[in-house]
Amino acid sequence: MTQPVKLAAKIAKVMEAVGYVAKTGTNSAQGYKFVQASAVADKVREQLSKLSVSMTPTNIDVISEGLTPSGKQALLTLRFTWTLTDGETGETLSFQSIGTGADSGDKAAYKAATGALKYALLTGFLIPTGDDPESDIATDKVSSA
Repeated sequence: MTQPVKLAAKIAKVMEAVGYVAKTGTNSAQGYKFVQASAVADKVREQLSKLSVSMTPTNIDVISEGLTPSGKQALLTLRFTWTLTDGETGETLSFQSIGTGADSGDKAAYKAATGALKYALLTGFLIPTGDDPESDIATDKVSSA
């Protein structure tokens, strides 16, 4: 009788299959490219479903709420606890991510949730996007070769 594949091994398979996610979004106001949350979610969801693994938010905490320094937008920071569940074995693994959203209407919570999801997927599955958060744009040069 064969042993079931452990959840950690399934996560590794997802990491291998997803690979790199390209920056296809553009922030027109500030002129930078970014990875869209939906692009990451689509790739990860496809691989998780093949392995009978689900990912659900199991807890949400409000870390801070208030206004942006200008006082014109609501500012909200949320901490999500995500749980991966193996549908075949019932094994679970939980991890957390943080998202912050600012909006002049009622969308701060949605923006915070989207950010938390995107960074949970990117960091939880070690998905490269070409970013280096320690890069100093004024001094670092990126080769296009």
